Amino acid sequence: MSNTRQAFTLIELLVVIAIIAILAAILFPVFAQAREKARSASCLSNLRQYALATLAYVQDYDETFPQSVYSMDHAVLVPGTGDRVFTVYDATMPYVKNVDIMVCPSHRPGIDFVAILQSLGLNGSGNFRYSSYALNFGVFQDPAVPPGLFNNDPVVSLGAIGEPANTTMFYDGTYVPPGGTQVDPICRVPTCPFCWDNFPAHPRHSDGFNVNFVDGHAKYYQRRGNIPGTSPAGSGGDAPPSTQVPTYTLPCDLSGIPGGTADT
Repeated sequence: MSNTRQAFTLIELLVVIAIIAILAAILFPVFAQAREKARSASCLSNLRQYALATLAYVQDYDETFPQSVYSMDHAVLVPGTGDRVFTVYDATMPYVKNVDIMVCPSHRPGIDFVAILQSLGLNGSGNFRYSSYALNFGVFQDPAVPPGLFNNDPVVSLGAIGEPANTTMFYDGTYVPPGGTQVDPICRVPTCPFCWDNFPAHPRHSDGFNVNFVDGHAKYYQRRGNIPGTSPAGSGGDAPPSTQVPTYTLPCDLSGIPGGTADT
């Protein structure tokens, strides 16, 4: 009886290794896509919850949306004063209850709002530091920030939103400093440190991003998708001020209120 043991030859081993390598090359991108799909779904869930939390705030405060930022120390928020800044994120936090909702799984730790404020000679509230979600500057106005002061830049009521299903609140965003590289070549380069064009949508989910709306729903959009709604062109453009233009330009500008005033 023969005791000879059968073994793989070198060529057979190399073939097996090659097959495994091919399978890995095929499957790893599939796994990565599945993982990103799961992260996008989790992010979309965050934004749905964030929309409901914001609307709970609105109901408790006479159907008025919170300001984007204001000083906790003085009547007017002036850069360089060292004032503590209370933001829309601070205002909604008692309704959110879990700061993890403010961070997208694909964008950790998120936009460093404290660092942005410190670069302006201001300080955070101490309630939070990071959020992955940028805000609609048209809905969350800043009446106590120069140059748009008080009655010239009022807070927005829920009744002033004519198209709640098409009016954005928060979205997957990033921060682009003045003169920085934008997320898309069609977006203008920001010149101020804290304006709507500093916060474009960030297409981090398969070249797209998630958005929530005033009616409480949230939805995924491709990089250059379309959100319905128009607003007056206002001053500073090529079109006459009364001309209706798309309110939002994805991914550059998700601020404004469809049917509302220009330049919001």
